[in-house]
Amino acid sequence: MIFKILEIIFPVLIIALLGYFYAKKEKVSMDIPNKINLDVFIPILVFYAISEKLPSITTLTSFSFGAVIVVLGSGLILYPVTKFLKVNPRTFLPSMMFNNSINLGLPLALFAFGEEAMALFIALSIVQIIGQFTIAIVMYGGEVRLINLFKNPVIMATIVGLFFNYFNFHLPQLFQEPLLMLSQVSIPLILFSLGVRLSNIKFSHLKIGIIGAILCPLSGILMALFAIWIFDYTSLQKSLLILFGSMPPAVVNSLMAEKYGHDSGTVASIVAVGNIFSLVVIPIVLYFLVV
Repeated sequence: MIFKILEIIFPVLIIALLGYFYAKKEKVSMDIPNKINLDVFIPILVFYAISEKLPSITTLTSFSFGAVIVVLGSGLILYPVTKFLKVNPRTFLPSMMFNNSINLGLPLALFAFGEEAMALFIALSIVQIIGQFTIAIVMYGGEVRLINLFKNPVIMATIVGLFFNYFNFHLPQLFQEPLLMLSQVSIPLILFSLGVRLSNIKFSHLKIGIIGAILCPLSGILMALFAIWIFDYTSLQKSLLILFGSMPPAVVNSLMAEKYGHDSGTVASIVAVGNIFSLVVIPIVLYFLVV
C-alpha cells in the first residue's frame, strides 16, 4: 500500500521539485508559460476530458453541488475561527475555500484513479475556478465582471465539452490525436509552475500559516463528508470529493491578495505552509482512499 501511494505522489512531487530547484538556481518567470497553459493546454485538456472521457454529464449535477458545499461550507464553518484568531475573514477565508484543485488535484486524480476520474474531478475544479474569479475577487476587494468569466478559456472549453458530450459529438480521429498530445502538456507544466511559484513565497507570518495549513484540509474533508452524507455518490465520486476537500490553498490566492493589496504577506504564508503541509496530509488521505 505504501508503494502504491508513493507511485501516485512521486510524479507530482518530482516535477514540482524540479520547478522549485530550477527557480532557485535561475531567475525564471513563468508568466508567459502559465498564460499559454491557461489559455491553450488546460482548456484543451478540459474539453478533451469532458467530451471524450466523461461517460455522461448527467452524473455531474449532484457532484458539482458537492464541490459547492465543500467550497462555501469551508468558509462558513471557519468564519467563527477568524473571530477567535482576530484575523480579517477577507484575508483568511479565501485561502480556506479555494484550493489547489487544478495544480495538485488534477494530477493526483489522474495518477490515483485514471482518466475517467480526472474528467470527473474537472467538474469539481470548475466550481472552484468560478468561485475563485467571482467570490474570491470580491473578498479580496476587487470588482467582478461576469463577462470576463465567460471569456475565460477554461469556462469556454467546459461549455463546449459539455455540449459535445450531451449530443454525443466527436471530433474526427485526425483531430483527436493532436488534441490528446496538447492536453498532455498541461499537467507537467502545471506541476513545474507550482514548484516555481512556491520557490518565491516567503514565510512572514508562520503562526497563521500553520493554522491555515491544518484548517484548510480539515474543513474541506469535513464538508466533503457532509456532501457525501447528503448525496448518493458512487465510491469513485466519494473518493474524488474527499481528495478535492483535502487540497491545500491555491497558489493564486497569494497572487490575488497582492494584486488587490489585501494583506498579501499573510496570504502568501498560508499558501506556502499549506502546500508544504500537504506533503503530510495527501499521503494519509490517499492511504484511506486507495485501500
